[in-house]
Amino acid sequence: YTTLFRSVEQVKDLKIRVSYGVTGNQGLNPYQTIPMMGSNRYIFSNHEFSVGFSETNIANKDLKWESTGQFNVGLDLNLFDDLFFFTFDYYRKHTYDLLASEPIPWSTGFRTILKNIGEIENKGMEFSLQSYLVSTKNFKWDVSGNISMNRNKVLKLAGNSDIFSGGVMFTNTNLARVGEPLGVFFGYIEDGLDSNGQIRYKDLTEDGAITTADRTILGSPYADFTYGFNTNLMYRNLSLNIFVEGSQGNELFWETAGSNLNSFQKGTNQLADLYGNYWTAENPDPNAKYPKIGSTTIYSTSDRFVLDASYVRLKSVTLSYNLPTKKAGMEWLESAQLYVSGSNLLTLTKYPGLSPDVNTRGNDNFDISSRLTMGIDASSYPSARILSVGLRLKL
Repeated sequence: YTTLFRSVEQVKDLKIRVSYGVTGNQGLNPYQTIPMMGSNRYIFSNHEFSVGFSETNIANKDLKWESTGQFNVGLDLNLFDDLFFFTFDYYRKHTYDLLASEPIPWSTGFRTILKNIGEIENKGMEFSLQSYLVSTKNFKWDVSGNISMNRNKVLKLAGNSDIFSGGVMFTNTNLARVGEPLGVFFGYIEDGLDSNGQIRYKDLTEDGAITTADRTILGSPYADFTYGFNTNLMYRNLSLNIFVEGSQGNELFWETAGSNLNSFQKGTNQLADLYGNYWTAENPDPNAKYPKIGSTTIYSTSDRFVLDASYVRLKSVTLSYNLPTKKAGMEWLESAQLYVSGSNLLTLTKYPGLSPDVNTRGNDNFDISSRLTMGIDASSYPSARILSVGLRLKL
């Protein structure tokens, strides 16, 4: 620590960190700037395989390397002779020449073209605190916690025009727009049901018709902040570890709920919530939760499917006991530990889906699903609750 703090007994160590660097995106496949050919097999009338070649991509000679510059400033602080450890970080990431696959008309023979679509910014802060509250011969207790927040914003897009995501059951669920977070949810706002039990949407342009111009931003898949808490208690040979995690303010697009509006038509399974909550001719409630069930039911991307996915989860609990091998005369055995543990034991959330921390469309490549379609829950598998008992031996 600096001379300024040498006379402050409470401060044992102080460190200030500053860094800046630029990295390129290594996930780009080679030869994307030139047209490539791929083989295809086809069976003609003679019932024999024939091999031909066709273009596999639309070349883009203007492609550039995607780069990210990141500035970081941090602070590490040790107080009261190792009693408290505090860490703070502020970062700003500026990504330019952002790569993403932009949808194009299928009449071209292709679904997307890889382009440099613009620039985005991520900036945020991270805090962590660790404390060794008790440290004696027979009993030790330490706790740690962290909280982080990130703000994302699109700074520039090619031609300053909006870019929409793709979809399966729904289309254009996410949007890239200058000044907004990348991948915000976009669609209509519902306005009850009409006299035929069909969904009505708000006419935001007030022109007397529902058009694509009436769509608006519905929410964001990004959390206001995420947090975690961890504690360890050790008494003699017995130890207990508890880890809790959480997220606040993020939203999910519950695409799975689309089956509630057409499952009678397709004959698929149902959520119990649908029973008795939909519009019928006998009970023509304009405020019914679900519209008329039938093959004529029409629904679009709307605020019905954008739901708060904040949660707090008891992520793991582990109770372990170190067997006294040396006292038992087992010199050949260095250590033996008996443990019982559980994962995903309890999740508190208002989100009606199976899990509030999913993204069924995200991956690390450059298709539109990875860069724009985020925060989508399309029949996701829930986080498994796991209970285990075991014995660890070290010879």
